[in-house]
Amino acid sequence: MARGTVQFLVRSENAPGKTWSPPNWDAPKPDELPPPPEGQFGARLWKMRNVRDWFGTDEVRRGAWMSEIHDLVEGAPLTPFVRVAVAADFASPLANRHETGLGYINTDLTVYLHRLPVGEWIGFEKTNHQATDGIAIGECFLHDVEGPDRLGKLRSIAAGARSALAAGARRGRPHEHIAPDRPARTGAAARGTWTR
Repeated sequence: MARGTVQFLVRSENAPGKTWSPPNWDAPKPDELPPPPEGQFGARLWKMRNVRDWFGTDEVRRGAWMSEIHDLVEGAPLTPFVRVAVAADFASPLANRHETGLGYINTDLTVYLHRLPVGEWIGFEKTNHQATDGIAIGECFLHDVEGPDRLGKLRSIAAGARSALAAGARRGRPHEHIAPDRPARTGAAARGTWTR
């Protein structure tokens, strides 16, 4: 099951004056970074460049560049908006992973953009992770290679894996949240893989 809501705003002029924003992301561009190690998560789904070792256990401000390698709809080129939309699910593993692995499953995702990306690469900069009682939020800033300004922000709400399994068990389907014979990838039903 999937549901999407989009709100488009009419372009005009920025409001006058200045306001604080976090410092610009100082990450190297994707062509300045080596490919990830062989067998890294996601290698068959995306092109990736690790800004920092986001699979490590260090509490660092993780980051990665991603580029989709599959059509969402066969034969239709990816638009800038679609590139962001299909990559958005990556915010949860980037922001919510911890030293014992990824213990959260996305339940909701919100993407805020003030402009569309330029080029094939989408940069993810982890900005936040908070969790209480098995419910987590993870947040990332989104970037493109044209930077230095951000494209927008991505926020995911996730349930701990135990919470998701328990919810499925209460409905009599303990593994309903993942189709076991398919790779788990939320929101990719158009390619034939999905997470329910």
